[in-house]
Amino acid sequence: MIKNALFATAAIVGLAFGASTPASAHNALDIKEGYAGYSTPMVLSVNHGCKSSPPIGLRIRVPDGVTDAKAAFDPAWDIEYKMRTLETPIMAHGRSINEVVGEIIWKNPVKAMTASAWYPFKFRMTLPDEPGKVFHVQNITVCEDSTDPYVDLPETALDINDPEFAKKTWAFMTATATPAPFLVIRAPEKKQYPWEWTPEQARGEASQQEAMAK
Repeated sequence: MIKNALFATAAIVGLAFGASTPASAHNALDIKEGYAGYSTPMVLSVNHGCKSSPPIGLRIRVPDGVTDAKAAFDPAWDIEYKMRTLETPIMAHGRSINEVVGEIIWKNPVKAMTASAWYPFKFRMTLPDEPGKVFHVQNITVCEDSTDPYVDLPETALDINDPEFAKKTWAFMTATATPAPFLVIRAPEKKQYPWEWTPEQARGEASQQEAMAK
C-alpha cells in the first residue's frame, strides 16, 4: 500500500508513526458516495484512541485537486488550516487565489476524552468533477503519546467500472490495518446550484428526456 509523503513524515504530523497494528474499527466516512462537483458535507468518525492513549486531535489531508475545504464550527476543538500553494492560480468566488487548504487540523480539546471515545468530525469538501473516481481521505488520529494513521492507498487506483471492483476494494481494505477511508464519486443529473442548471433541468424535463434518449 502507498502512504502519501505528506503524512508519512514526522516533520509534518509532529509525531513518528511507528508500527501499525490492526484496529478494532477504522476511522470512517459517514457517506460512501457523492456527486461530482458538489460541495459535500462529510463526517469522519474517529472510533477510538491509540490503544490505551486517548485522542487529542485529528488531521485530515485535503486530496489534491480539491480547492474548497472547510471544517464545521466545533466549540469542543481548536481548528487550524495548513495551506497549500497552487502551481497555477485559479478563480474562486470571483477572485484569483494561489493557495488552498491542504490540511485540516483539530486540536486542544476542551474536555479530555477516553481511549475508547467516539467523536464525529464534521467538514465539507467540493468533490472533483470526476465521475467514477474513488476519492480517498487520508487522516491521522493524534493521541497523547502516539498516532493512529489511516493513510494507506491502493497500489493501483480502484476503478468502479472494473467488474472486480468490489473484490479489489475488499482486498485493499483487508490488506492493511490503516486504510484511508473513501467514497465513490457519481455523476449528478444536474449541477448543484439552480443557476447552473440547463433550462430543461430547471423545468424538471431533463431526466425524462435523458430516459427517452436511452
